[in-house]
Amino acid sequence: MSDARDPSRPRILLTEGSSLSARETITALGLAGHRVELVSSEAACLGRFSRFVRHVHPAPPCGEDPEGYLAAVLGVVTRAEIDVLMPVHEQAYLLAAARHRLPETLGIALADFEAFEQVQSKTGLARLLARLDVPQPATEVVFSPAGLAARRDFPLYVKAPFGTASGGVWRVEDAIHGADVARELDRRGLFQDGVVVQTALDGPLERAQAVFDHGRLVAFHSYRQIAAGPGGGDVLKVSVSCPAAQAHVARIGRALRWRGALSFDYIADAASGAPAFIDANPRLVEPMNAWFSGVDLAGALLRVSLGEAPPAQPQAREGVVTRLGLMGLMDAASRRGRRSDVLRELALLAGGAGRYGGSIEELVPLGTDLLCMAPLAVVLGRLLWSPGSASALSRGAVEAYSLTPAAIERVRGWRA
Repeated sequence: MSDARDPSRPRILLTEGSSLSARETITALGLAGHRVELVSSEAACLGRFSRFVRHVHPAPPCGEDPEGYLAAVLGVVTRAEIDVLMPVHEQAYLLAAARHRLPETLGIALADFEAFEQVQSKTGLARLLARLDVPQPATEVVFSPAGLAARRDFPLYVKAPFGTASGGVWRVEDAIHGADVARELDRRGLFQDGVVVQTALDGPLERAQAVFDHGRLVAFHSYRQIAAGPGGGDVLKVSVSCPAAQAHVARIGRALRWRGALSFDYIADAASGAPAFIDANPRLVEPMNAWFSGVDLAGALLRVSLGEAPPAQPQAREGVVTRLGLMGLMDAASRRGRRSDVLRELALLAGGAGRYGGSIEELVPLGTDLLCMAPLAVVLGRLLWSPGSASALSRGAVEAYSLTPAAIERVRGWRA
């Protein structure tokens, strides 16, 4: 009997292969004994280079052509006899809108589209947190440049309704900068849905990750960012325990009757550790720090997708430090644009020295998946050839998997 018919080895399709989250989900599922397939608009996507990937199917970028992307996914589901479709990035929103078009026998963990609308946009999240009395920084939603220009204390953050990988978020230091941001937002027509203005808080950035089964919390993990890379992503992180954050996340999931993965960013107060929530991602986010800490987020999501009711997983171990080596190299290149900085960072990574001392590689785990060497070599080669290309590398990957505001409006039209 083939593994496609073996209940313990379902045929799994991930909705993209370019993001860091996809790459780490591949590893987590692979280490648990699964093999996966991908859809991707990039033939040489980051996720392709893994011994755990069986096949990569072509599809147009979901941000440029959501209808074509959906048609491609549906075609793969039928042709490849897919058992489980796992959204690993913003395609979850698209699939929630098109839930009625997916085969009834397909395993997929998705909340209702109305629940997605409350966490997909920055404005929706701000209103949801206020309604549920979940702590967030002092927050206001404005609908015009004049509203943004009102007298305020600086610094502050201005957030467009939609954005990926910190896109559409500005840290504003003074009124002059605020006026520039207001003009840019107005030029893009982003005030129509409301723009979030939020006080900047002092304290470490932490991220909470959860998997829900119809509002019941199945798995939870949180970690703290130790070092940031390009776009505000993580280079180094450490697992932490934050019962208050877990309680708030559990309450949000119950209120939304969430089904699937749901992740949040929050600022931990420097003195008390109390969380103030600043962002949400209605999807799975980089699950390998959780894996090394004893929480299998990808496995929990798979079981919920299959219609099971798994028991809640135990608490994670604290103090597990992990790194994303590729992001560390890009961070080194972006600082001063010097090859010597890239080579120095490479030496630190190879020796587990400097800021990487005691950390575990989570993004390109060469010890368990040697094919990861290919994207590592490509990125390293590009950075050594042109250190200034780090930002372009990051932008290219994001464009391959993110939903643009225009695409989101088209997806909303499906519901109409």
